Amino acid sequence: MNNFVGLSKIGLVRQRNEDRFFIDGNVCAVTDGMGGYSGGEIASTYAVDEIREYLASLETVGQQDLCDAIIHANQRIVNRVASEERLAGMGTTAVVTAIKDNQLYWASVGDSRLYVYRDGLLRQITTDHSMVQELLTAGEITKDEMLSHPQRNLLTRAVGVDEVLEVDSGIESILPGDRILLCTDGLSGYVTDDVIASALQSSDDNMMVVESLMDTVYEVGAGDNVTIVVGTI
Repeated sequence: MNNFVGLSKIGLVRQRNEDRFFIDGNVCAVTDGMGGYSGGEIASTYAVDEIREYLASLETVGQQDLCDAIIHANQRIVNRVASEERLAGMGTTAVVTAIKDNQLYWASVGDSRLYVYRDGLLRQITTDHSMVQELLTAGEITKDEMLSHPQRNLLTRAVGVDEVLEVDSGIESILPGDRILLCTDGLSGYVTDDVIASALQSSDDNMMVVESLMDTVYEVGAGDNVTIVVGTI
């Protein structure tokens, strides 16, 4: 194990990359900032730094620890916004994972996603906190229509926006050979799950998969910054 790799690139229509990620042994995180030219970058960087530092101080990392790390980052960002008016409205997504034995612990806020790929099947583990997800849940749009909906970038929950934050979390049983993928909506908002699954099926080399998916995003116009992290159990 421990072969997680990641890549983050600026989109073709963006002036700066507000995505961030880290890989620290069996702990990984991906964030995607929002809130303007400087705010989003600050929020996503703050979140990654605070989450990484919080988890690095622990001997072992479990499900609740991931939630606590995101809540800790949320408070730090809320405090920063309160002290700098120009940053009002900034926030970030966050998806964080930790692996121990045959368990995958995860926590998530926003629409950055976690997938598990096994035996040719790709499963989305996290649920987006977005307007289009609510429309999908209500049966008003299909999953394919999420990719082109005009409100696809509107989040219903984000880190750093409110003092009180609800964090989704869970535990997944994993097996040797399973592939783990974390990404921002720069990938999932422009590329279907079938295309992601095909890339994972095409190669056992995780960096080749990441680069293949990145190429696909750029082929369809790279309308957003994109960050992808892939690892094999």
